[in-house]
Amino acid sequence: MSRIKVRHSIDDRMGGPYIESMNAERGDTPRHPIRVVARRTGLTPALLRAWEKRYGVVEPSRSEGGQRLYSDDDVERLSLLHRAVDEGRSISQVAPLTSNELRDLVEEDRIERVAPPTPEPLEALSARAVLEQAKKAVREMDGIGLERILTRGAMAMSVPILIDDILSPLLQGIGTSWSKGELGPAHEHVASVVVRRFLEWLLSTMLAGEGAPVLVSATPAGERHELGALLSAVTAAGEGWTAVYLGPDLPAAEIAAAAKRLEARIVALSLVDPALGAAFSDEIRDLRGALSGRIRLVVGGPPGILAPLKAEVQDVEFLDSLGALRGTLRRGLSKY
Repeated sequence: MSRIKVRHSIDDRMGGPYIESMNAERGDTPRHPIRVVARRTGLTPALLRAWEKRYGVVEPSRSEGGQRLYSDDDVERLSLLHRAVDEGRSISQVAPLTSNELRDLVEEDRIERVAPPTPEPLEALSARAVLEQAKKAVREMDGIGLERILTRGAMAMSVPILIDDILSPLLQGIGTSWSKGELGPAHEHVASVVVRRFLEWLLSTMLAGEGAPVLVSATPAGERHELGALLSAVTAAGEGWTAVYLGPDLPAAEIAAAAKRLEARIVALSLVDPALGAAFSDEIRDLRGALSGRIRLVVGGPPGILAPLKAEVQDVEFLDSLGALRGTLRRGLSKY
């Protein structure tokens, strides 16, 4: 197999090593909106925007209303990149290649494909298959493999399916296995680092439209388990909200100040640690008092933690699942 030739840009100021003037190469009229491109290439709109922002893989034009418009050459290039990544290469490796180099590479792969099985095509990938592969990667402490399969899941599936059918059961399974002694602390740490990095990446690719309502998510003071709050932010972004994740272990005053500054419509807290039950009551009560009445406060966590809080704190919505949060977000979005 020949070596991949990578030609670097003379000017990388546009945020990536994409080395050609696409306007000179394109030569046709930009006419395809992003949803058409997503359908034709098999890439999700979120991933398309992420590749454009980080690697400059194409430079779509804009309609008078600001909508992205892609040319036929853009669609072909994105399809070639998808096929090259699907063969096991990273996007950072293939993004610098010209369209001609990508065609050669994809054709070379087709001709010289060897016996080991290639990844399952994205269109045939199921949530169950992704979950099983992710569990296997956790058991083997294969962080790279875990991140790879989660990324493939993000390319193939909607945010609700990714969260409800893959990430939530994966994290619940890790917690159960850890409590039974089937997985050690190192397994849990590897998985947490990868999932946190994956969620932060996913959130960075999901940009809401202008004027979208804002949700702020965090964990209260003392609570350092942050994946629930990150999942809440990704859930909100997937429903069209502008989601701002503040991080873990924040005092009520800091969360309230951020919510006011960002003109948030909803503040979402995630509670996990049962040892902080009494402290949770005080923090939530303080936060509710510091927020204006127009800002809704929603709190999520296991039923065992939420049950006693419901009787102690007023004017707070307690949600026991991300599905319930999704319903709240959809109802709220319909008002704006």
